[in-house]
Amino acid sequence: MNYRVFGCKKFGRLSSEQADRSLSDSEERFLERHRAVCADCESLEHTTSCALNMLRMAALEPEVAPMFEDRVIRRLKVQQVKESLNYWSPALIGAGIACIVVFATLHLVSTPAQINRAQLPTGEAKREPIQRLELDHVPVLR
Repeated sequence: MNYRVFGCKKFGRLSSEQADRSLSDSEERFLERHRAVCADCESLEHTTSCALNMLRMAALEPEVAPMFEDRVIRRLKVQQVKESLNYWSPALIGAGIACIVVFATLHLVSTPAQINRAQLPTGEAKREPIQRLELDHVPVLR
């Protein structure tokens, strides 16, 4: 019988259940036989067991747990707010730019072009005389 093809899913289920309940003799034998044949499942079981042991060793004392939970919840809330701003900020910036473009276009379309042909340059530069400032008429500030 090829345990690798047919038994990996069952092995994973029984391996997980082994932490929660006592397995029957036939289930224990199945696990032993499958471990002998399937190195991947044996490695996965070992990794899972090590991870669970590390979590058990790192378990917090009851006095520390409420403060830890409050900090975790606070960080999650802050992260949610940050993610929402990061998610919506490009859309809001794009909408703002679109509004500015629409208002500028409407302003340009609604304003008639006013060109005064009399004030166009004739192609010749003229120099205006400089007005002299007479110092006799300058008011004195006190």
